[in-house]
Amino acid sequence: MENLREKHKIDLPRAKGAYLEDAPESIWTNPAYVLEPKLDGTRESLQIGTTESLLVGRNRQDFLKGVEKAGGFQIHQHPILSRIACPDLEGTLLDGELTMHFTQDGEYDENTKVREREGIFIGYTVWQALFYEGRDLRTYHDHVRREYAARAIEQLGNPHIRLIERYPATREKLEEIWATGGEGAVAKNAYGVLKIGQRTASDWYKLKTQDTVDAFITGVTEGKAGGSGVKGVKPLPNGTAATFTVSMFRRENGKDKIVEVAKLKALPEDVMRDGFKNFAAYKFRVAEMRVSGWNGKAFRWSRFIRWRDDKKPSDCLFHEQIGGSL
Repeated sequence: MENLREKHKIDLPRAKGAYLEDAPESIWTNPAYVLEPKLDGTRESLQIGTTESLLVGRNRQDFLKGVEKAGGFQIHQHPILSRIACPDLEGTLLDGELTMHFTQDGEYDENTKVREREGIFIGYTVWQALFYEGRDLRTYHDHVRREYAARAIEQLGNPHIRLIERYPATREKLEEIWATGGEGAVAKNAYGVLKIGQRTASDWYKLKTQDTVDAFITGVTEGKAGGSGVKGVKPLPNGTAATFTVSMFRRENGKDKIVEVAKLKALPEDVMRDGFKNFAAYKFRVAEMRVSGWNGKAFRWSRFIRWRDDKKPSDCLFHEQIGGSL
């Protein structure tokens, strides 16, 4: 099967990040805007074929080398989705979020088990169709791409594939999503089109409840202990990790440049013990952190929340996450 993502060099469109107070007012005043619940899965495209399907991740191989030197998009084997076959939908490319992951032993991973226990949908949630039976839909209106996605899902009839919920964009609905445990929403213009070659959709906004951002580890500062100000004895290095230096990608002259954005504190105890001596195990790992704004050079009061092993460093784009620029 010919990989449509490779053939047409398709990066899955990203949403701009915006805290609620910074979100454009047009989201609430323009009736074309809708809300879709934000999911905590991994971004994947699903290309339907005659004998099998291709599940392709957001990132390219060797993505840290930059787009020019990176390899092809990462193809993922999935025990259920990769086996889907539908000759009538050959050349159909769906874009969505995967929330069904397996361990090497063929069992659900921990996050999938949690979803199962809590009665949350497990599988592939489709946002839109990028191609339908070989037809390029990227310049079609968003609501039309959604209609083609719904048509493909109906044809597949697979219980592990569904269409994302969609609601009129109101502050009340967003508050309801948060109140029922949702981590946020994505606002989209239902009449927007995708600009081919542009990675960020100009009218998609990821709305967040808190000042949280994702950044990747690029350095470590060794902790110190002992010492006495009274006696004039300086503390000595103790082999622990006091802070991690974290970075994001900044767009500059058409290229992504790695820039430091914070010193990450409040690390878990096991990370503090191990992070300096075994730094190679943490380098380039993505962490979610709580921050108190941007001071022009770094995030203020950065505090560790959790690891985001479902994300890659290339997902940590400054302008997308907070809607500004360095």
